[in-house]
Amino acid sequence: MNSQARRTGAALVLAAVTGLGGYLVGEGSASTAAPLSLDSPALPSPAPGTTRLFYSLDQKQNDQELISLLNATRKRAYFAIYEFTLKDVADALVAAKRRGVDVRGLVDATESAKSYDAPIIAELRAAGIPVETERHPDGQGIMHIKALVTDGTYAIGSYNWTESATNENDEILEVGIDPVLVGAYANLLERLFRKYAGTGTAAQSVAVPSSIGTIHFTEAPQHIGAYASIRGTLIEAYTSSSGTVFLDFCKSYQSCPFSGVIFASDAKAFGDLSVDADKTVTLTGTLTAYNGRAEMKLTNPSQLSLAP
Repeated sequence: MNSQARRTGAALVLAAVTGLGGYLVGEGSASTAAPLSLDSPALPSPAPGTTRLFYSLDQKQNDQELISLLNATRKRAYFAIYEFTLKDVADALVAAKRRGVDVRGLVDATESAKSYDAPIIAELRAAGIPVETERHPDGQGIMHIKALVTDGTYAIGSYNWTESATNENDEILEVGIDPVLVGAYANLLERLFRKYAGTGTAAQSVAVPSSIGTIHFTEAPQHIGAYASIRGTLIEAYTSSSGTVFLDFCKSYQSCPFSGVIFASDAKAFGDLSVDADKTVTLTGTLTAYNGRAEMKLTNPSQLSLAP
């Protein structure tokens, strides 16, 4: 079974900055200095009047730049981040909180609840750091900002705070000290903190949507967008080269109206699902559309059960 035919990804290749290790750009100047060395685990703050741009794969130390900024701040550390799995960055935020820094954050509702993000968010909240959760009134949209604002510095770009963004993906991180931009980013994050205030309590639970009940997997395409329990005989639990598990209910997945998907980051919690082949199973969750077929993403083992 060809995993490439099942899932394709898109990567933004930043050809314009290939080979860029940490360019130092002076205000009012179109020239760049020599690449900034990132060998030290404690990087200096930007020089006065400069902005630095880091391309992730040159040194694979974008996380160390964030940690350096957090270690240097004394009053403020505001952040908004879509994916957050780096414990070293979380530890730096906790350390800042313990020395009296005002640390506050905002995360995406869906991403922060996933098994790989949740422990990091739990660590921050356990340390007394308010981490608010984006919840749009219409249930659509995501919190896709990736930004950090400290006392007089901002760090922003495509860079998520993850291992893959640090070591594998093409990402950019811009670090600057322009007071106008620092103030603008700080004001925006404060506005979002107020907007979503109270959504980040550790005790908060996500309301379970109303279910349409249990239906056969062949009926799934007629209920895209609904929360349902899908029942059928599991033909195969196929694991792709990337570690993603596909739960197939037909001998030919390409012509099958429905499949279940467990991404690699969550697969370990489910164990070996191949032992459930030829058994009747029920998958519970929200139905989505993918390549003209119905699909359900599973992030928690509680979403899968064997028929009695």
